[in-house]
Amino acid sequence: MQGCCVCREDCRVSICFANCSQLNREPLLDWYIQPERHLNVTNVDEEAFSVAKETGNTSGTRFWDRWFRERLATVVLLVSVLAVAILAGIAIHGDRSQAKEILTMILPMIGTWVGTVLAFYFGKEQLEAATRSVTSIARELTPDEKLRSIRVTEKMIPRSAAYAVNEDPGKLKLVEAVANLDREKKGNRLPVLKADDEPLCVVHRSTMDRFIAKAAAAGKVAAELQVLTLYDLMTDPEFKAKLETSFAVVPQTATLADAKRAMESTPWCQDTFVTRGGTRTEPIIGWITNVIIEANSQV
Repeated sequence: MQGCCVCREDCRVSICFANCSQLNREPLLDWYIQPERHLNVTNVDEEAFSVAKETGNTSGTRFWDRWFRERLATVVLLVSVLAVAILAGIAIHGDRSQAKEILTMILPMIGTWVGTVLAFYFGKEQLEAATRSVTSIARELTPDEKLRSIRVTEKMIPRSAAYAVNEDPGKLKLVEAVANLDREKKGNRLPVLKADDEPLCVVHRSTMDRFIAKAAAAGKVAAELQVLTLYDLMTDPEFKAKLETSFAVVPQTATLADAKRAMESTPWCQDTFVTRGGTRTEPIIGWITNVIIEANSQV
């Protein structure tokens, strides 16, 4: 499309009047009388043309309203100053005995007139600014809306970057697992995977510490504590149910809102694994924690 005669720029017809800041009366009226002169497009359907004209009508009305109010404020001020100057001249050169009475009657009327017009003009501008501000606040994303706009693949910890173990639960000693977490400095959660990277459970360090402390309180000596395994933890009645529901699974097409919903629907769950199809029988490709979800829900 060539430059529009109204805004002198390349623009879409439907938004030309809304975005143009150089409107003037003659091209605006000419556009309505002969719109085909200002368009250089082919196959413009009637619906699109109707939308463009409606948008132009709304923007044109807003423009003339603002133009009128600006001119009105200027005229009111000039007339008021001129009226005061004339009255002062009459008072000085005319009958001074009546000057006080004239000024007493006329000046309050002029002041009220000026105040009313200016209050209307500036008050409406402030109202429009306040309305825009409230509308902007209302349009801000809520935490859930923000989470729905973020894919899990954008924020997940990739499998290659996650510290996880693929050992047999019967061979994974808890004391060594705790020591390895401290050495690797990868946080306080240990994803445990099967040999093919299918998820098995997520063990938090606090859970391992509690289990070891429980065994020590039951009378086990240091040598016995050293050989406690993940299998012992997983089969303990107090911890078994929590480990079985220690994670959720979502597909790679899911959003953080889906991951959050999956966690909330699973008791004691603070972790979600990402797989291609969202099943527990697939290798994981990433890992989402409740900390990641909370950080990305801030608005």
